[in-house]
Amino acid sequence: MSNDASTPSGASLATILDASPVNAAEGITTKDDLRNHLIQAAAVETQTIPMYLYAMYSIGGQGHSRWAPGIGAQRLIRSIVIEEMLHLCLVRNILVALGFGDQVRFYDEDFLPDYPEYMLHRHPPLLLRLSRCDRALVRKIFMEFERPHPAPGEGTPPKGQYATIGRFYKAICEGLEKLDKQHGQSLWANNRPELQYTAAYWNKDGGGEPMPVKDLKTAEQALKMIVDQGEGADPSRPSVPIDPLHPTPGLDELPHYTKFQRIAEGIEPIGPTWKVPTDPKSFQYLDDKAADGINSLFNAAYCYVLHLIDVLYQTPATDVVPGRHSTRYGYERQFVSAMQGLLANIAEIMVATPVAGGPLAGDKLQMAPTFEYVRLPSTGKKKHLIELCDKAVTHFPQLGGDNGVRWLLEKMPDI
Repeated sequence: MSNDASTPSGASLATILDASPVNAAEGITTKDDLRNHLIQAAAVETQTIPMYLYAMYSIGGQGHSRWAPGIGAQRLIRSIVIEEMLHLCLVRNILVALGFGDQVRFYDEDFLPDYPEYMLHRHPPLLLRLSRCDRALVRKIFMEFERPHPAPGEGTPPKGQYATIGRFYKAICEGLEKLDKQHGQSLWANNRPELQYTAAYWNKDGGGEPMPVKDLKTAEQALKMIVDQGEGADPSRPSVPIDPLHPTPGLDELPHYTKFQRIAEGIEPIGPTWKVPTDPKSFQYLDDKAADGINSLFNAAYCYVLHLIDVLYQTPATDVVPGRHSTRYGYERQFVSAMQGLLANIAEIMVATPVAGGPLAGDKLQMAPTFEYVRLPSTGKKKHLIELCDKAVTHFPQLGGDNGVRWLLEKMPDI
C-alpha cells in the first residue's frame, strides 16, 4: 500500500493524505497517528463501494425483488457491498469511541473516490476502475484489493508502505494496543456511544452486524470482523463464521477474497452484462438530455445517502425507545432503503438504456452512473432530489409509480 498521492484524476486522495498523513515505517505512536490511520481506513473502505456496485449494476439478470437477484456473481457482489458498508461504519464507530467522530465526513468532495484512482496504501500500486463486470476485472482488481497476503514474488514493500489492506489493519490493531497500554481508559474518555451506529443493519446473504465500541476489546472485535470478512481469518480455512464474534459450527460464509475468486474462476456465473463505459464522467452525457438528467439524479441521490449517514452519526440514539417514534432509528432504516430503493433502482434503469448522444453513443454504449460528487443545496435537499426526479421521469417513466424512485423520495427525510 503506497503513500504516493498521485492519481490518474482528481486531487481528492491527495487531500486526504495531506490532511491525515500515515507513516507505515514508524507505525502508530500517537493519538494523531491512530486517528489518521482510521480516517484513511474509512477512505479505503469507501473506495470499494462504488467500484463493486458499478460491476454489480452492469450484470443483466435480475431476480424477483430489488435486492434478491439471481444466484451467482450478482448475489455475491451484493453481499460484499453490504458488508463493506458495515466495515465503513465500524471504522467510524471506532473513531467516535476515541473522540474523533467529528473529524470525518463521508459526504465530502475530498473523501469521495474519483475513478480511475489508485488504492490507498497498497504496494504494488493497484489502479481502481468503474468497469463492466467480467472475470478479468474480478481477478485483476477485486481479488487484488482483498488479497490476504502479498502476491508471490512481490518481495518486501518499500520502506513506509503496506503490502496489503490486512497489514494496514494490523498496524491499527497494534497502535490501539500500544496507546491503550499507555493511556488506559482515558483513551476512550471522549466516547459518544449514543452517536455510534449499532442497529437497523440488514444483510440477506452475508454476516456480521454493527456493534458498539467502548474499549480496546470491542475495538479489536470490530477490526476482526472487518479483516475476517474481507480477507479471511485463516488461509487454510476457506470460510469464516457468519457471526465472527460468536461463531456457530455450520453457520459460515465465504470471505470477500474467496467470493471473488469463485467468480474469477467461473464457479459463480456472471451471466449477460450491459455494455457500459469504463470510468464514465458526467460531461460525457451533456449531449444526451435524458442521460444527463438521470445521471444527475443518481449522483444527487448518491451524495444524499452519504450525507444521510453523516446526519445519522450526528443524531443521538437517546430517543430510541420501544413504542415511540425515533428520528435516529428512522435515519438508520432510511439509509438502507435509500441504498436499495434509490441507487439500485436508478442505476438499473440507466444500464438498460443506450446512450443517444455524445462520445459514448458512437461506441454504442449503455448509460451508467458516474458516482461523482455534487454539491447539494444547504436546505431543501429532498425537494431538490424530487425536482431532479420529476425532470428525469419525462424520459424514464419507470421512475414513477407505486414503490418507484419518485414514491420513495417522498418517504425520505429532509436532512
